Formats: sequence, structure tokens, C-alpha cells
Amino acid sequence: MSSVFEYLAPILSVWHLTRAAGLVAYGLLFTAVMTGILQSMRILPLPLRPALAAIHNAASWFGLMFALLHGCVLLFDDYVTYTAWEIAVPFLSDHESVKEAAGILSFYLFFLLILSSDLQKKIGRRAWRLIHYDAFLAYALALTHGVILGTDTNALWMQIVYSGTAAITACLLALRILLGIAR
Repeated sequence: MSSVFEYLAPILSVWHLTRAAGLVAYGLLFTAVMTGILQSMRILPLPLRPALAAIHNAASWFGLMFALLHGCVLLFDDYVTYTAWEIAVPFLSDHESVKEAAGILSFYLFFLLILSSDLQKKIGRRAWRLIHYDAFLAYALALTHGVILGTDTNALWMQIVYSGTAAITACLLALRILLGIAR
């Protein structure tokens, strides 16, 4: 009789775990960016705003944690052997250096965004807001990393996810800019 672990071992491979963590991280970081834009537009009724803020904060933190897991699992990859430095420092790896750097830089930018939120009272609202504009670069880098390096990019479902989330983000951003101009 085979154990549960023997049954799950192929499913729980490094490739499966890092892929799943990356996809979850991307989805959560997209949610964080989307809810951040919605918060800035102030179009939702007042009673719904705290829920939107809670979703934004949770998606940001959990997205960052899943992105960290996505990178850390690669320390156990036998196919492409990574060092901790190659995972932590952009452009250091010999394997797909520029493509990987997009993901690493995205992680650091999202980390900076979350840190700035926690330090908002110390750094001031103006500095916090300027730092938060980096969310769009961080999201674009995460999207680019997934599209050019993700093993599921050629699958129709993943193309729909990437193009759909990019389109939603672009439309919300355009709407936010138009509303800002109208004010």
C-alpha cells in the first residue's frame, strides 16, 4: 500500500510549488493593485470602503508572502540550481537573468510599497503617495516576469488571465486618470 506522500510527491514537486506560489502571488498582487486604484477613485459607497481597504491590505501582504515562497522554493530546484544570492539579487543568475530580474525587482518594489504603508506616519503622506506610484511598475514587472518566464504562458487559460488582468488594470488606471483630470 502506497503512502499519501508517494501519491502527492509528483504533485508537490519544486516546479509545481513554485509555479503555484507564483500564480497565487500574481493574482493577489493584481488584486492589491486593482483595489488600490479603486480606493483612490473613491467611487464606492462609504460603508464599503473599509472592506475594500481590508482586501487591499490582505492581498498586498499575502501576495508578498506568496512571492517570497515562489522564490524560496527555487532553492530546492534540481533542474536549475539557484543560490540564495541568485534568487535575491537581480541579474546575478546565469539562467534567464533579465527575465528573472523582472520578478525580483517586482518583489522588492511591492515590499517597498508595503513598508511605506506601515511607515506612512513617519515618512508623510506625500512621500507615501510618491512611493505608491511604483505599484504600476511593480505590477508591470510581475506581469512581464510571468509572461516571458512562466511555464504556463502558452496555455490559453493563462493567456486569458494575463490579458484580462492587464486589461482590467489598464482600464482602471485610465479611468482613475480621467477622474483626476475631471476634478
